[in-house]
Amino acid sequence: MDIAPVIGTPIRFPPGRVAIRLGSEHKLAYKRLYGQYQTVVGGIPVLRDGDFDGRAVKLTPLELRALNRGFESLNEHTGPAAQGVFSAQERTRNRLFKKLQHLS
Repeated sequence: MDIAPVIGTPIRFPPGRVAIRLGSEHKLAYKRLYGQYQTVVGGIPVLRDGDFDGRAVKLTPLELRALNRGFESLNEHTGPAAQGVFSAQERTRNRLFKKLQHLS
């Protein structure tokens, strides 16, 4: 899934914010990021479903950078990790189970 970086345009009110427009292609990528709990750790803004209909969304430049970094991380992951949001958790659980089985 190749997501192009989102470009923000400066707005007058509120000062220090940029406006971005997100479409349906960004919605799937954002759901994958949100499913990996990167929104809390990476500083990615919490968005609603209505924010992906093409209207302007106001963010700080830091939130925009974090969102673009998150989309870049999704572009880097290919193969089994890109299949679903729970596949990484399942692999981790299987690795832990094998370690515990070996120790017992």
